[in-house]
Amino acid sequence: MQLKARLLLAAAAVTASAGLALGAAAPLATASGPHVVDGSGAAYNDWGDEGTLSVNSHSRSNATRLWQSVLYADGAKWKDSGGTLHTFTPWDIDGIFGWKTRSATKYWQAQEELEDIDGIVGQETFGQADGFLDGPYADGLVTYTGTVNQVTFKRLDGKYYVRVGAKWKLAAYDWRS
Repeated sequence: MQLKARLLLAAAAVTASAGLALGAAAPLATASGPHVVDGSGAAYNDWGDEGTLSVNSHSRSNATRLWQSVLYADGAKWKDSGGTLHTFTPWDIDGIFGWKTRSATKYWQAQEELEDIDGIVGQETFGQADGFLDGPYADGLVTYTGTVNQVTFKRLDGKYYVRVGAKWKLAAYDWRS
Protein backbone atom coordinates (compact mmCIF):
# COMPACT_ATOMS: atom_id res chain seq x y z
CA MET A 1 0.00 0.00 0.00
CA GLN A 2 1.34 3.44 -0.95
CA LEU A 3 0.39 5.05 2.34
CA LYS A 4 2.49 2.60 4.39
CA ALA A 5 5.54 3.12 2.15
CA ARG A 6 5.09 6.86 2.37
CA LEU A 7 4.82 6.78 6.15
CA LEU A 8 8.08 4.83 6.32
CA LEU A 9 9.76 7.42 4.07
CA ALA A 10 8.36 10.22 6.20
CA ALA A 11 9.58 8.57 9.41
CA ALA A 12 13.07 8.31 7.92
CA ALA A 13 12.90 11.96 6.85
CA VAL A 14 11.83 13.08 10.32
CA THR A 15 14.66 11.09 11.90
CA ALA A 16 17.18 12.58 9.47
CA SER A 17 15.82 16.10 10.02
CA ALA A 18 16.00 15.69 13.78
CA GLY A 19 19.62 14.63 13.47
CA LEU A 20 20.39 17.66 11.30
CA ALA A 21 18.60 19.96 13.74
CA LEU A 22 20.55 18.62 16.69
CA GLY A 23 23.84 18.70 14.80
CA ALA A 24 23.68 22.36 13.79
CA ALA A 25 22.12 25.18 15.70
CA ALA A 26 20.23 27.19 13.11
CA PRO A 27 18.81 30.58 14.02
CA LEU A 28 15.05 30.73 14.29
CA ALA A 29 13.40 32.49 11.38
CA THR A 30 11.30 35.55 11.95
CA ALA A 31 7.64 34.82 11.31
CA SER A 32 6.63 36.23 7.96
CA GLY A 33 2.98 36.69 8.77
CA PRO A 34 0.06 35.32 6.81
CA HIS A 35 1.23 36.66 3.44
CA VAL A 36 4.02 34.12 2.82
CA VAL A 37 4.34 30.37 3.33
CA ASP A 38 6.92 30.21 6.09
CA GLY A 39 8.59 28.02 8.67
CA SER A 40 11.48 27.55 11.05
CA GLY A 41 13.45 24.68 12.51
CA ALA A 42 12.93 21.27 10.91
CA ALA A 43 10.64 21.49 7.88
CA TYR A 44 8.33 18.60 8.79
CA ASN A 45 6.07 20.87 10.86
CA ASP A 46 6.20 24.13 8.87
CA TRP A 47 2.80 24.30 7.19
CA GLY A 48 0.25 23.44 9.90
CA ASP A 49 -0.33 27.12 10.69
CA GLU A 50 -0.66 28.38 7.13
CA GLY A 51 -3.51 30.38 5.64
CA THR A 52 -6.26 29.12 3.37
CA LEU A 53 -6.11 28.39 -0.33
CA SER A 54 -9.28 27.80 -2.34
CA VAL A 55 -11.17 29.00 -5.40
CA ASN A 56 -12.24 31.98 -3.25
CA SER A 57 -9.12 32.60 -1.16
CA HIS A 58 -5.67 33.38 -2.60
CA SER A 59 -6.73 31.59 -5.77
CA ARG A 60 -3.97 33.22 -7.85
CA SER A 61 -0.68 33.00 -6.01
CA ASN A 62 2.65 31.27 -5.68
CA ALA A 63 1.34 29.75 -2.44
CA THR A 64 -1.18 27.98 -4.69
CA ARG A 65 1.69 26.96 -6.98
CA LEU A 66 3.43 25.42 -3.96
CA TRP A 67 0.26 23.46 -3.12
CA GLN A 68 -0.12 22.33 -6.73
CA SER A 69 3.44 20.97 -6.54
CA VAL A 70 2.30 18.78 -3.63
CA LEU A 71 -0.65 17.52 -5.68
CA TYR A 72 1.71 16.64 -8.53
CA ALA A 73 4.17 14.89 -6.17
CA ASP A 74 1.39 12.73 -4.77
CA GLY A 75 -0.13 11.87 -8.14
CA ALA A 76 -3.45 13.47 -7.16
CA LYS A 77 -6.24 13.12 -9.68
CA TRP A 78 -8.88 15.60 -10.85
CA LYS A 79 -12.27 14.66 -12.21
CA ASP A 80 -13.57 16.14 -15.46
CA SER A 81 -17.23 16.95 -16.15
CA GLY A 82 -17.78 13.42 -17.45
CA GLY A 83 -16.43 11.87 -14.26
CA THR A 84 -13.14 10.66 -15.77
CA LEU A 85 -10.09 10.95 -13.51
CA HIS A 86 -6.90 12.60 -14.80
CA THR A 87 -3.53 12.76 -13.03
CA PHE A 88 -2.34 16.20 -11.91
CA THR A 89 0.73 17.01 -14.05
CA PRO A 90 3.48 19.64 -14.09
CA TRP A 91 1.42 21.53 -16.71
CA ASP A 92 -1.36 21.90 -14.12
CA ILE A 93 1.01 23.83 -11.82
CA ASP A 94 0.04 27.34 -12.87
CA GLY A 95 -0.62 29.18 -9.59
CA ILE A 96 -4.37 29.32 -10.25
CA PHE A 97 -6.63 27.51 -7.78
CA GLY A 98 -9.37 26.59 -10.25
CA TRP A 99 -11.68 23.62 -10.58
CA LYS A 100 -8.85 21.16 -11.45
CA THR A 101 -6.91 22.11 -8.32
CA ARG A 102 -10.06 21.95 -6.19
CA SER A 103 -10.94 18.51 -7.55
CA ALA A 104 -7.36 17.22 -7.11
CA THR A 105 -7.30 18.64 -3.57
CA LYS A 106 -10.49 16.73 -2.70
CA TYR A 107 -8.89 13.57 -4.12
CA TRP A 108 -5.73 14.23 -2.05
CA GLN A 109 -7.76 14.85 1.11
CA ALA A 110 -9.65 11.57 0.60
CA GLN A 111 -6.40 9.64 0.03
CA GLU A 112 -4.99 11.10 3.25
CA GLU A 113 -8.24 10.23 5.08
CA LEU A 114 -8.74 13.78 6.32
CA GLU A 115 -11.90 14.78 8.16
CA ASP A 116 -12.76 17.61 5.75
CA ILE A 117 -12.83 16.59 2.09
CA ASP A 118 -13.86 19.98 0.79
CA GLY A 119 -11.22 20.99 -1.77
CA ILE A 120 -10.01 23.80 0.51
CA VAL A 121 -6.40 23.86 1.69
CA GLY A 122 -6.49 24.97 5.31
CA GLN A 123 -4.52 24.09 8.41
CA GLU A 124 -5.62 20.43 8.47
CA THR A 125 -4.64 19.86 4.84
CA PHE A 126 -1.40 21.88 4.99
CA GLY A 127 -0.59 20.21 8.32
CA GLN A 128 -1.00 16.73 6.85
CA ALA A 129 1.25 17.63 3.91
CA ASP A 130 4.05 19.10 5.99
CA GLY A 131 4.71 15.73 7.59
CA PHE A 132 6.32 14.70 4.30
CA LEU A 133 8.78 17.60 4.16
CA ASP A 134 12.48 17.09 4.83
CA GLY A 135 15.17 19.69 5.38
CA PRO A 136 16.09 22.41 5.14
CA TYR A 137 19.56 21.50 4.03
CA ALA A 138 22.55 23.87 4.01
CA ASP A 139 21.50 25.36 0.66
CA GLY A 140 17.95 26.00 1.93
CA LEU A 141 16.43 23.16 -0.07
CA VAL A 142 13.38 21.41 1.37
CA THR A 143 12.05 18.25 -0.26
CA TYR A 144 8.49 16.97 -0.30
CA THR A 145 8.35 13.19 -0.68
CA GLY A 146 5.18 12.37 -2.53
CA THR A 147 3.77 8.95 -3.31
CA VAL A 148 4.77 9.33 -6.99
CA ASN A 149 7.34 12.14 -7.25
CA GLN A 150 9.59 14.22 -5.08
CA VAL A 151 9.51 18.02 -5.40
CA THR A 152 11.89 20.63 -4.07
CA PHE A 153 11.27 24.01 -2.51
CA LYS A 154 13.66 26.52 -0.96
CA ARG A 155 13.33 27.99 2.51
CA LEU A 156 15.50 31.04 3.02
CA ASP A 157 15.25 33.32 6.05
CA GLY A 158 12.14 31.36 7.07
CA LYS A 159 10.29 32.02 3.80
CA TYR A 160 9.38 29.38 1.23
CA TYR A 161 10.15 29.72 -2.46
CA VAL A 162 8.72 27.69 -5.32
CA ARG A 163 10.31 27.18 -8.73
CA VAL A 164 8.64 29.08 -11.56
CA GLY A 165 10.46 28.21 -14.76
CA ALA A 166 14.15 28.72 -14.07
CA LYS A 167 13.63 31.10 -11.12
CA TRP A 168 12.74 30.72 -7.45
CA LYS A 169 9.73 32.87 -6.52
CA LEU A 170 8.48 33.72 -3.05
CA ALA A 171 5.57 31.43 -2.11
CA ALA A 172 3.37 34.39 -1.29
CA TYR A 173 -0.41 34.45 -0.96
CA ASP A 174 -0.45 37.64 -3.06
CA TRP A 175 -0.03 37.06 -6.81
CA ARG A 176 2.09 40.19 -7.24
CA SER A 177 4.81 39.12 -4.81
